[in-house]
Amino acid sequence: MRILNPVLSTLLVVGLAACATGGMSAGDSVTRLEQQQRTSPTSAAVNRSLGIAYYKANRYSEARAALETAAKIDPRDGTTSLYLGLADEALGDLSAAKAAYSSYIQFGRTSRVRSQLQSRLAALTRKELTADAKTAVKQEASLSGQPGNPRTVAVLPLRFSGADTTLRVLERGFADLLTTDLARSSQLTLVERSRMQALLDEIKLQQTGATDAATNVRAGKLVRAGRVVQGAILQVDGSNLRVDAAVVDVPTSQIQGSAQAADQLEQLFNLERKLALDLFTQLGVTLTVAERTQIEQRPTRSMQAFLAYSRGLTAEDEGRYDDAGRFFNEAVRIDPGFGAAQSKSQEMRAVSAGTDVSAATVEAGLKGTSEGAVVTAAQQGSTAPTGTSPSGLGNTAQNTAGDINPSTSGVATGGATGGGGSSQPGSKDPVSAGTGSDNPTGTAKVTILLTRPKTP
Repeated sequence: MRILNPVLSTLLVVGLAACATGGMSAGDSVTRLEQQQRTSPTSAAVNRSLGIAYYKANRYSEARAALETAAKIDPRDGTTSLYLGLADEALGDLSAAKAAYSSYIQFGRTSRVRSQLQSRLAALTRKELTADAKTAVKQEASLSGQPGNPRTVAVLPLRFSGADTTLRVLERGFADLLTTDLARSSQLTLVERSRMQALLDEIKLQQTGATDAATNVRAGKLVRAGRVVQGAILQVDGSNLRVDAAVVDVPTSQIQGSAQAADQLEQLFNLERKLALDLFTQLGVTLTVAERTQIEQRPTRSMQAFLAYSRGLTAEDEGRYDDAGRFFNEAVRIDPGFGAAQSKSQEMRAVSAGTDVSAATVEAGLKGTSEGAVVTAAQQGSTAPTGTSPSGLGNTAQNTAGDINPSTSGVATGGATGGGGSSQPGSKDPVSAGTGSDNPTGTAKVTILLTRPKTP
């Protein structure tokens, strides 16, 4: 009897399997996997595949339930985390989506998808801030009755008045300096600038850059701050500036204290430092020697770099992330040691890239990988890719090759099963069983050549 070449046999099995399952509808895949899930309810692989199949059928709530079950059984499986995040995002649960994506970044195997999700996390953080602001405004009646912690402080953009409109960007830049310096005290908790801006946008406070005391108090209540810092920048003449700031008690809407400072534009950092020290006094904070030393540090050597940074903050608050990134890059070009500008440049690059990441682009990134093969199997109503090695050794070698030296085509990892460390009893593939290829009769010979080391 003629023995079929092992390689041709494998190709035939894969081809027959593709013919048998390639035309399966989403409903058929779900039905088959639901049957498997009833038989093996504690199988991570079955619940994972069922969750993926539900997701592909746009049944997001059911997808999340199945994937959460799989994640509890095998929390280190990247494919489970990825599709759990996609399902959460489809359901609008951004916090849960971020947690799931973070898990994939930790355990996922596909480097290009990890990179996509890192950017997506930055974009989702912005969306989450907007969603939180909308929720806060909707719950304003209840939040207003819950006084914030007096040690929680929010700094609002200052109001600029002057002939040189190019200095208007100091509304954000100066407020950012104050926020940074006030946060140096361990006795205070400062509301994040981006969170405050999201709320200001939601209540349409910043349409023209103008604020008023009543609205500031309203904003403070919505972010659960006990006190807010508000103020104004006045261009007196030429390059001379005067800054006035006040500390407002949110529960009573009363001004608790104020501070003023004036100097030339080139002395802006000294002006801000004096103002910050006065505000600490009004806030009842005594600084340590280390905290005061930190406040003495200049953020940058260049006023031009700081103005570019301030323009970046303004563009960021307006949602122009690409423009913001260019301004922050300009600040870094002027002063390469400007750490805050460097951080903002990286953040804007991630946010901008993350807005272009979608479920479709993420799934496209899985093509040709072991994790992509797992997804394809789930669409075919199976828990593992067709034609994978029955022993774990082959898959381990392929997966390791893909992790160490991932390729854009996925050749190095294309034959691996993916999965996440849970081991389930083996079962015969129906096509393999029908063709008898589950009991191959072919043999192969492997010759290993070893060179004897030369002796001296």
